[in-house]
Amino acid sequence: MFGQVGIDMIAGPSEILVLADGTTPADWVAMDLFSQAEHDELAQSILLSPDADYLDAVRSSIDRLIDGMPRASVIRTSLKDRGALIRTRTMEEACEISNRIAPEHLEVSSYQPERWEPLLRHAGAIFLGAYTSESLGDYCAGPNHVLPTSGTARFSSPLGVYDFQKRSSLIQVSEAGARILGPIAAELAYGEGLQGHARAAEMRLPEKG
Repeated sequence: MFGQVGIDMIAGPSEILVLADGTTPADWVAMDLFSQAEHDELAQSILLSPDADYLDAVRSSIDRLIDGMPRASVIRTSLKDRGALIRTRTMEEACEISNRIAPEHLEVSSYQPERWEPLLRHAGAIFLGAYTSESLGDYCAGPNHVLPTSGTARFSSPLGVYDFQKRSSLIQVSEAGARILGPIAAELAYGEGLQGHARAAEMRLPEKG
């Protein structure tokens, strides 16, 4: 129904981005990457960490665990074509890259996730701490699971009640309020060359009416 009704968004292929400081068991993070890769060969699973040894450990976990996955062929293709394990200079840089990607699911797999959360501006859903797997958000943690993908988390939010409501803005200005706002509106309108807008505001001013 995308484009036909006003309640939908770009919600796929699925994405996960994991920011890791190296304190979470490598098997856990490998499985978190699998959790999105198993959706679709076009799914995107990315790990960012400043710890090179940790990235190697996660890669080893991936190689060891993948054969036991029922959807191993889908996971392999997804990770090969759309996956990445990336070493960053710092966790701060990892946060900067995350904001550029604006992922659907963002795991902050860190001993102190609250340290990094203020640096994260764009994500559909943010999962804080090693025990907060993305799958909990999918099934039982509470927030809506319909999340923006393809970078649209820069300007879009998870599906919510407002997406199913049509709203109107209500504006009521008193005479005193019109005296305050009228000159401001007129100044801006004259700047745009819209004299009708300006005069409509000015006519409600005592000295102009």
